[in-house]
Amino acid sequence: MNKFVDFMDRKVMPTANKIGQNIYIRAISAGMISLVGIIIVASLASLVQNLQIEAYQNFINNTQAGQVIWNICQNIWWGCLAMYGLLVCGTIGQALWGLFGHRGLEGIGVSLASYIILIPWMANVPAGENTIPAFGFIKYTNFSADSLFSCIIVAIVSVSILHGFSKLKALKIKMPDVVPPAVSDSFSKLFPVILTVIIFSSVAYIISNMFGGQSFNELINKFISAPLQGLTGNLATAVLVPFIIAFLWFFGIHGNNIVGPIIGAVLVQPGMQNIELYAQGVTDWSQYNVLTNQFLYSFVYMGGSACTIALLIAMFITNRRRHKVLLSLAGPTGIFNINEPLIFGFPIVLNPMLFIPFVFGPAIISCISYLAIDFGLVHPVVANVPWTTPPIINGFLATGMHWTGAALSIVNIIIVVLMYIPFLKLIERQEEKELLATQKAGVN
Repeated sequence: MNKFVDFMDRKVMPTANKIGQNIYIRAISAGMISLVGIIIVASLASLVQNLQIEAYQNFINNTQAGQVIWNICQNIWWGCLAMYGLLVCGTIGQALWGLFGHRGLEGIGVSLASYIILIPWMANVPAGENTIPAFGFIKYTNFSADSLFSCIIVAIVSVSILHGFSKLKALKIKMPDVVPPAVSDSFSKLFPVILTVIIFSSVAYIISNMFGGQSFNELINKFISAPLQGLTGNLATAVLVPFIIAFLWFFGIHGNNIVGPIIGAVLVQPGMQNIELYAQGVTDWSQYNVLTNQFLYSFVYMGGSACTIALLIAMFITNRRRHKVLLSLAGPTGIFNINEPLIFGFPIVLNPMLFIPFVFGPAIISCISYLAIDFGLVHPVVANVPWTTPPIINGFLATGMHWTGAALSIVNIIIVVLMYIPFLKLIERQEEKELLATQKAGVN
C-alpha cells in the first residue's frame, strides 16, 4: 500500500493538478458554473409547465390562469434553455479572456460574434411549388444545448486567437494619456478584434463551399458530438466516472475539480435534451437520456462525492457516541452535499480501511441507478436542481417530482450504508486492540 501511495504522490498527483489548473478547463468550468441559476430557473419552469398530474394539466391547458402560467414558463424556456449554447459561448469566452489576464468585455463580444458568423443565415423556404432563398431563417437549435460543443470550441479558439493578436505590439493602437483607460484599452484591441472576426468569417465561407452547404455546427455534431455521446451515454461510463472521482479523492485530490469540468461538458448536453423533451410533454421514458450530470448529483453524489451521506449514517448507527464530535461538525454540511470536513476529518484520505466502500460504493450505486432508469423502473432525470439540495429531495425534484426518484436515492443510500458498517466495525476493533496494547505496554 505504501508503494502504491508513493507512486500516486509522485506520478499521478502532479498530472492531476496540471489538468485541474489547465486554463481552458478552468474557463469551461467557470463559464458553465456562472449559468447554474439560468439552468435551474429553466428546469423549474419546465416542472411547473409539465408536472404530470392530470388535474394540474387540466388546469394548465383549460383555464385562462393556467395558460398565463404556461406562457410565462415558455418564455423562460425560450430565453434560458433554448439559448443555452449561446450563453455558454459567451460566458466561457469571457472567462478565458479574464484568465488570460485581460480586462474589458472583448472576450464575450468576440466569442459570440465568431459563433454567430458560423451560423447559416439563409434558408430555402416554400414559395408556391418552388423554394426561394430567404434571409434570417435560423434554427433555434443553433443556439441551444444541441450545439454546445460547437459553442465551447468557438469560444476557446476565438478568444485564444484574440489573445495571440493582442500580444503583438504592431497591432496595438497607442492612445494619448488623457484618454480614459477603458477607452484606451478598447482601442488597443481594435485590430486584434477585427482580424479574429475576419478569420471566422473566412472559415464560415470555406466550410459552406467545401462541405456542400453544411454548417460548422452540423460538422461538429457529426464528427465530435455524436461519437462522444455514444462513448459517454452508456453503463461503462456511469460506473467509471464515480469510481475515478472517488479514487482521486481517496488520495486527497479533488476529484470533481479534475474530472468534473471534462465530464460536465460532455454530460450537460444529454441533460439539456431531457429538459427539452420534458418541456415538450414527452411521456415516453425511453426517449430520454439515462446518464446526465444531474443523474450523478441525484443518485451518486449524495452528501458529496462518493455518497458520503451513507458514511455519516453508518457512523451514527455503529457508534454515534464515539463519532459525536465529527457528526456534529460534518453532519450539517453533509446534508447539503459538502463533505470536505468528513473526508479530511475522519479521515478518509489514505485510510485503507475505508478504501473499498468509499471507492467502489459510488460505482455500484451508479450502476444500479443506470439500470433502474434504463429498464424503466425509475423516471429519468428531467430537471437540474441546485447541487446543495439534500439527498432524496434532490432525486425527487430531478425526476420531475416522481416518487421513484426519491425511492432510488433511499435504496442507494441503504446499500452504501451497509457497505460502510462492517468496515467501521473493523476500525473500531482495531483501535480497541491498539488501545489495549498501549495500556499493557504502559503497565509493563
